[in-house]
Amino acid sequence: MSQCRATVEYDGSNYHGWQIQKNAVSVQAALERALKLLTGSDLRVRGAGRTDAGVHARGQTAAFPLPPGIPLDRLADAVNSRLPRDIAVTAVREVGDAFDPRRDCVRKQYSYSLSAGRPRPALDARRSWPVRWPLSPDAMRRAAGFFLGEHDFTSFCRAGLAGGGNVRTLERSEIRLLPPDPAGRTRLVYYVEARGFLYNMVRALVGALVAAGSGRFRPEDIPAIIKSRDRSAAGQSAPPHGLCLEWTLYPGDWPPPDRDGLF
Repeated sequence: MSQCRATVEYDGSNYHGWQIQKNAVSVQAALERALKLLTGSDLRVRGAGRTDAGVHARGQTAAFPLPPGIPLDRLADAVNSRLPRDIAVTAVREVGDAFDPRRDCVRKQYSYSLSAGRPRPALDARRSWPVRWPLSPDAMRRAAGFFLGEHDFTSFCRAGLAGGGNVRTLERSEIRLLPPDPAGRTRLVYYVEARGFLYNMVRALVGALVAAGSGRFRPEDIPAIIKSRDRSAAGQSAPPHGLCLEWTLYPGDWPPPDRDGLF
């Protein structure tokens, strides 16, 4: 059997995350079901990383073995015809048997989309965080800059120590202001890149950025919050539906251009 590397896009609104779970609908289970319908075999699908319930992806990487006889140039369409409409395979390539989508990943980008102001949006409600009060993009930008580099992010993860500890290195942490929407609401996208992230980490970072943009604490308080290693010091996490796994990179890949989040 050859092994395939697939790029997978999904709207996570109707799923309890990526990973197969007992008594819950997951993206991984939907992919494995589609492959069984296509091939008649139980094929294990592995992903570059887990996404939580309600989180979306534009560039999740999945790997699975494929029996010979199915042309790669037709595989994406064949799988997509057996998938729900909110999941799609957008690219497929053949890779070696040693390829591991999680261990071999060298960099990931997440985006988080949010709007600020009234009235409450309807069309973007499932794919952004509609904050009802004004936010200061400048304060959020300054706060985001303090996350860059290597830190112990215990203050920004839900669980205790992850494998290898809670130290991570952020290679990018940037707030970008988009043009306002037709109703005049402020639209912002947070871009964050690293080799790996802790559980719930990006949503916790966004929650702190919104707190800084709301004036609940100063951007200059971020270093002390990081140093405290106290989850309660960073405030609440952002909701899942504004978060999107934009891409996962492997040796030899080039990062694609930024997208405007989920707007």
